[in-house]
Amino acid sequence: MSTQPAPADQSNRLLAALAYPIWIIALVIVLTDMKKDAFMRRHGWTALFWGIAWFVLYVALMILGNIPFLGWILFLVAGPILWIVWLILSIYYAVQTYNGKEFSIPIVSEYAKKYAA
Repeated sequence: MSTQPAPADQSNRLLAALAYPIWIIALVIVLTDMKKDAFMRRHGWTALFWGIAWFVLYVALMILGNIPFLGWILFLVAGPILWIVWLILSIYYAVQTYNGKEFSIPIVSEYAKKYAA
């Protein structure tokens, strides 16, 4: 990971950081004039795809949870573990964003780069 220059505006860094755990902020960033700033645009799209990826995993888990017995165990065990993993990673990415660090999320960052360009 290399360090990129942090944007001058601390409120932009905070807003971009909050977009990772609160995906609706990412949606606001990409749908408003905030996307004109390259830092905000990149993190807005990355955070939005981060939220979409976890939503897809959650829906898949819900579908698998409908399988009798095995699905219920999977849902009861994997569900809380996935939620904790999402929370820890979202906080980690938020802190990295706030500190102006460069990072890449596997698969998610590739899709985000296509839209942020």
